[in-house]
Amino acid sequence: MAIDPNEPTYCICNQVSFGEMIACDNEDCEIEWFHYACVGLTGKTITGKWYCPDCQQK
Repeated sequence: MAIDPNEPTYCICNQVSFGEMIACDNEDCEIEWFHYACVGLTGKTITGKWYCPDCQQK
């Protein structure tokens, strides 16, 4: 299946949406959505707010 070249990209990997993804809770985050594997997550046990690696450092 071909990927639509107009489909938006996400995450630190700059790829299209696929699999499990999580949104950064920082409203000013430049990327917003991240693939679980790219940020080291393995399950759906996230409770409370979650911040991407860039926002965690700020």
